[in-house]
Amino acid sequence: MRIGVALPLEAPVAELLELAGEAERLGYDAVWCNDDRLQHDVVAMLAAIAQRTRRVLLGPGVTNPYSRHAALIATAVATLDELSGGRARVGLGAGGTNHRALGVRREAPAAALREAVAVIRGLLAGERVTVEGRVVHAHEARLDFVPSRADLPVFIGARGPRVLELAGEVADGVIVGNIATQAGWSYALARVEAGARGAGRDPASVEVCAWLYTCVAEDPEAARDAIRPMVGTSLITSRPILAELEVEMPSAFAAAMERADWSLDRDVVGEAARTLPVEVIDAFGLAGTPEDCRARLGGLLDAFPQISEVAIVPFPGAGQDTLDVITRFIDEVAPRTVASGGPV
Repeated sequence: MRIGVALPLEAPVAELLELAGEAERLGYDAVWCNDDRLQHDVVAMLAAIAQRTRRVLLGPGVTNPYSRHAALIATAVATLDELSGGRARVGLGAGGTNHRALGVRREAPAAALREAVAVIRGLLAGERVTVEGRVVHAHEARLDFVPSRADLPVFIGARGPRVLELAGEVADGVIVGNIATQAGWSYALARVEAGARGAGRDPASVEVCAWLYTCVAEDPEAARDAIRPMVGTSLITSRPILAELEVEMPSAFAAAMERADWSLDRDVVGEAARTLPVEVIDAFGLAGTPEDCRARLGGLLDAFPQISEVAIVPFPGAGQDTLDVITRFIDEVAPRTVASGGPV
């Protein structure tokens, strides 16, 4: 079991570097960096973090083949792997939060990710790659340097059925994004396993990362308030699968979003998310007292031993900072067998 932290890249660079260093000191095994909206650049931040750390695994979690060409993702992670002494991983997803700003259309996400994986794996293997896909195109592309290794791990982040199945089919690991209930996990793992078996793979060969919006605080209401806006975004993007997650769309939230034409604008979603009931927040994140979070996470890990990594996306509540959430999670919530300063 690994414990990871995923850093949203909105804070000042110096603060982000300090957080990454503190995460390693506290015993985290991995640092992921979000490639979201128009935040600090994920490639530059990971390179800087590689120089500040010695042990933690590093990678974008997740980047996407719409706003970054798959060949450039390959060059970036191969460079990061060299800089970090073989600690790089790559997390791929379909993205969405920055597409409007970039004028990008999110089409055929499963096809885009399949094509991106083919380009990235081919380039890392030293091949000359040509792909004429539905989304990704490359013509006789080849790295102009020799990567440190060809088998750099590729993870796919997903919540929808087709991309979960794709992860089981082609990826080294799956990042199950923002699902915090046993019903949701039963659905997600069934789809991953179906993809793996359809490709003739052992489902146990696919690493499984639980990716959770997290706030650990003494005041459970303040903790839930900290993750409300992110839960709102997940609720919007999960509309096609709410039945599988056994989550009911709250009428007040739906009415507010209908008035805004279901915009993903941060302020719009944040305002609508004020109406979300506790059970919906708990369906998409881990927020509450240390005792509550420990019990809920322990229940998931007991029910789904396939989970090999827990990665938190920390959000501070009132009176907290991000370091406080990171510290309290590993000291008071993370399974004791892994909160010990190194990979297990």
